[in-house]
Amino acid sequence: MRKVTGIEFGIVRILMLLSIWFNGAIMYRNPFKAFRATKKMLSLFTKASRGHQVNQAFYLQGNYAWDMFNPPWPSTAYRRFYNTQLREYEPIASNNVVLRRILIALTKKCPLRCEHCSEWDTLNEKDQMTLKQYEDYLDSFVEGGAAQLVYSGGEPLNRYKDLLSLIERYRKTCNQWIYTSGYNLTEKKAQELAKAGLNGVSVSLDHHSEEFHNLFRGNEKSYDWVKKSIENCKKAGLLVSINTCVTKEYLKADGVTEIVKLAEQWEVPIVNILEPRAVGHFANKDVEYSIAEKQKVEKQVLNFGKQVHANSPTVLYPAMLRSAMPCGGGRSYLLLDSDGTLRPCPFCKTPIDMSSTEVQSCEADLQLA
Repeated sequence: MRKVTGIEFGIVRILMLLSIWFNGAIMYRNPFKAFRATKKMLSLFTKASRGHQVNQAFYLQGNYAWDMFNPPWPSTAYRRFYNTQLREYEPIASNNVVLRRILIALTKKCPLRCEHCSEWDTLNEKDQMTLKQYEDYLDSFVEGGAAQLVYSGGEPLNRYKDLLSLIERYRKTCNQWIYTSGYNLTEKKAQELAKAGLNGVSVSLDHHSEEFHNLFRGNEKSYDWVKKSIENCKKAGLLVSINTCVTKEYLKADGVTEIVKLAEQWEVPIVNILEPRAVGHFANKDVEYSIAEKQKVEKQVLNFGKQVHANSPTVLYPAMLRSAMPCGGGRSYLLLDSDGTLRPCPFCKTPIDMSSTEVQSCEADLQLA
């Protein structure tokens, strides 16, 4: 992997934006409509991100990637992903839900007992869906425009053979990621996953201290799994990110800075900051950020964005975007749960009726194209 900054990054960014417009012009058969949609998309994102722009990319496997939420450029997944996103701003006459990303809960089985687990009430339940059932669901979503698949759980490595099969099936059309604890992610499996077509792996790390991370995760081996799996994935040529749930207590102890420092030491290119949510094992607990705490994280993330040096990671805080745009759950992405139920996201458990053209009543209303 090679970090891309400065003039090269600026040129690549312009080319990526031009390709969004060009592919949109082909889709709409109208360059002016494509221009309007592209302009709306950029304007909304600029407003939501407070003008903050990612200032580095990562060149690997012949493509330029910059985070875990967007496919690399140039690729079929990139074209399909942004064509779908443009349809949110300039719809094509259709009754289809405009979805560009699908989260897939492959299993509820997990070796951990995490403090913040959103699946606490269903943890380690028996697997209900077959590989064929997952394929049938995902085929329909991919045919409808979904271009990014994110496999989670539980721990998705617990269904390794099925995971490998799904990645191989959608390698030509989708950008594919795994959200994992690092459990059982050996060097051999990392190589096999990369060969099958996996693009990236996001490993959960919730404290820079081995002791406190293991306590939070409920397993004394967890930190070791994280560290080894990151090394294995980097060797396999996969893009790696750290997913970290920064609790209120850890935030007070400057946890965001500590995690970023550790990412620099381990040469992990992306850090994704997650807010604690009062669901699952955190239900009915005072865990969610106050306005002041949110502003603190936002300020830190914006400051990290100004720092570019050899090992500085891209630091993301998706919740920062919500003040200017609606939650993407049910709008641009869905969760395919392990029992076949469709939900807006892992935190909102309201089932979605995909046969209905009515706006769904849930945390993130379903928006139709």
